[in-house]
Amino acid sequence: MEIEFRKQDRECTTVLKNHFEQNDREDINMANKVIKRLERHLTRLELKVKVQEETIEALEGVVENQQVVMARFRSCECAKGRTFG
Repeated sequence: MEIEFRKQDRECTTVLKNHFEQNDREDINMANKVIKRLERHLTRLELKVKVQEETIEALEGVVENQQVVMARFRSCECAKGRTFG
């Protein structure tokens, strides 16, 4: 009787162990999928930030050029006496 009980106990332990191992593998796989998805999302966000930074730099260059042009125009003889916003 005791031998039968130990055998059943080992079988139950094995079944539970296999069940938990399977759940662990599924959890790990799901976590890896989530990590990969987050990495792709992060990469896209990094690219968007890079594009925005490059756009800001380009716009700053345009503003500087406009300021130079306006300074030259204001110093020009034809602009003397006129007011500009």
